[in-house]
Amino acid sequence: MKKKILISFPLDPAHLYQHKTISMVQWKLAKDNRYDVTAIWPSHRPYENNLHHIINDFINNDYLFWLNIDADNPPLANPLDLVELNRDIIGLPTPVWHFTDKIGERPIYWNGYDYVEKEDAYKEHMIKKGLQRVDAIGTGCFIISKRVFMKKEMRQAPFMRKWLQDGIVYKGNDLMFCEKARKNGFEIYCHYDYPCDHFSELSMNEISKAIQNMNRNYK
Repeated sequence: MKKKILISFPLDPAHLYQHKTISMVQWKLAKDNRYDVTAIWPSHRPYENNLHHIINDFINNDYLFWLNIDADNPPLANPLDLVELNRDIIGLPTPVWHFTDKIGERPIYWNGYDYVEKEDAYKEHMIKKGLQRVDAIGTGCFIISKRVFMKKEMRQAPFMRKWLQDGIVYKGNDLMFCEKARKNGFEIYCHYDYPCDHFSELSMNEISKAIQNMNRNYK
């Protein structure tokens, strides 16, 4: 009997946007006959609420793994290959734009992270080859084993953000999920042979400044 996999493509109900490359990924996954795949396109608001609805679908059916792919975050290789690794949580790393106008700073990082305890913060995992054990991943594209949510604590609002008293977000839903998973004994990985693309709206002036700042570092 084929393993049952839930694949979710969460959508923003205000736009119901999905990049065309996601449709190409969907076509490839639909033709993969190794697994019994069910695809859903949930559109609950906000994003964390959408993920929690998906978790309920996941645990209330006989799926073994949950693959999540955001509407702007297409994997470049087949993420179903990672099922047979049978890990708790695997993130497919995604490039993220981060520009702060600092001379020499890279404006793009990959969202596999290591925890820095003394700062209670995260830094980019720097070994980007193959399957790497990390402390946190982004939620744009990941695959999670059913056993993670068989633990009661992992079904208690796992993707909720952490807020400061003034209402500012201290840690995002992805980091808080990973902290809860680690606390409950689960291992988190990032597979750098399975990267994703990432489509973002950017200012050309900001891109130009980022290139200039990097070039100044090499003069």
